[in-house]
Amino acid sequence: MDPDRAGFTIALEAARDTVIRAHGIIPFPGPDSRPDLTGYIGATVLHHPLPARRPRISARIVKRGISRYHTWNHDGRPLASTPITALTLSVRPPTLAPPRTRAPGKQDRWTQISQIMAASAHRTWQAKEIAHALGITGRKPFNSLNTQLDYWTRAGRLTRTAPSTYKITLPETLTATSSP
Repeated sequence: MDPDRAGFTIALEAARDTVIRAHGIIPFPGPDSRPDLTGYIGATVLHHPLPARRPRISARIVKRGISRYHTWNHDGRPLASTPITALTLSVRPPTLAPPRTRAPGKQDRWTQISQIMAASAHRTWQAKEIAHALGITGRKPFNSLNTQLDYWTRAGRLTRTAPSTYKITLPETLTATSSP
């Protein structure tokens, strides 16, 4: 049976009847004394199915309020339901985005920040000082930088010494002269 034809109200009433009448709840002596409530409710739902639904093939749209412009059915949908006789499926391979490449001579952000911080590895850097050294202006790019600094702190590359203040953890492997 189509699951759309199973009625929730019928199942609810059958469950209520089993509780009120104690049908199948009071065990009788014997090997099969377990109640079969699901079977009773399921049998009731199967004996009283809802009427079959008409097929829907038209796309659902939101009805607009009163408008000066009559825009109903301008998309060419059929006015009545029509049976679907065949489906055509096309399986296409996913389109992959091209790999990101850096412009020649441009460094990634970690390389830039590590060079800035390694230049004076003994001091702590505030996030706004790093942003100023990178030429970052604006709230959104600054928030993105803070997110990256927090990520690198969790990864162990940086140490947070105070709120929004960082120190590089590996000054012996990164030097300011390692830039190409």
